[in-house]
Amino acid sequence: MGIGMKSVQSVADFLNAKNWVVVDDALEQIVPLGPQWANDNYVVTVNELYGETRYFLRLGRETGLGLMARLAYEFSVLQAMSRSGMTPRPFYCDESAKVDGEPVGALLMEFLPGRSMDCASDWRLAAQTLARVHAQPVDSRLIVRERPLVDMCNRCSELVSAIGRYGDPGAAEEAGDSLKALISLADEARALLADDALVVTHGTVRASDFIVDEDGDKGWLIDWENGAVSSRYADIGLFMAHASGLCASGCYGSENDRLGFFEEYVATIGFDMGLDRLAERVALFERAFMLRATIEELLACCSCEGGGEKTE
Repeated sequence: MGIGMKSVQSVADFLNAKNWVVVDDALEQIVPLGPQWANDNYVVTVNELYGETRYFLRLGRETGLGLMARLAYEFSVLQAMSRSGMTPRPFYCDESAKVDGEPVGALLMEFLPGRSMDCASDWRLAAQTLARVHAQPVDSRLIVRERPLVDMCNRCSELVSAIGRYGDPGAAEEAGDSLKALISLADEARALLADDALVVTHGTVRASDFIVDEDGDKGWLIDWENGAVSSRYADIGLFMAHASGLCASGCYGSENDRLGFFEEYVATIGFDMGLDRLAERVALFERAFMLRATIEELLACCSCEGGGEKTE
């Protein structure tokens, strides 16, 4: 059950009690950014020894140990990535934190000044940022996902079963066909990626996860709760899938831009992986994410039309 956005005064009281930062005027120093996914986010501005500093505070929006533990995991991922320069620096985390008596969990990190990614002009920076993330040393604190497409198949199988319970034969057949195609891609990937090393991955990367500095020459990735050690092609494939139609805003305007993205990635990561090889593997994951999106959309449509999942 959702717990609602906390007042800035209750957030200030929490921060002062934890001695994470000193807040003298809650209304002046704390700005709510609103809910995102299962979290509430705030910008906290304080005057410190070397001047004004801004922090980013994340509170869990839902109760439950699993959701609060995700904040603790994101904190550990940010710690593992802290030397990369590609993420906000983590400062404090308390997965059992309470605000106004409600268990929420709390994570305080660096606030990154900048702007949202402009998909039409920043794709080179996106390629550079992803390459630098993937070049980071693997850290034991990160979850290992050796077969991301197999995991996707397992999850989509559950969704297809849910669609079947709505009693819509057309939707069930289309979802089943998409699942079969996804399983085929997973089988193909097993052989294709057998010799590929696993790397540090963001896990849910899309344009909205990038922050770009005002000069447009520095990029960061945020929202690391799904960070892992997995296939680089899962990260790039998801980014490309969103760029080419899984979301409203595209990232590249032509096939030349797509090729340019791959060239920028290879040049930044510093070794020759072969553009054809990279493009082939990314395309496989891109198709897989499109199939997953189809299954998710069918389930959403069934849910809207049926008013809730049907059971026998």
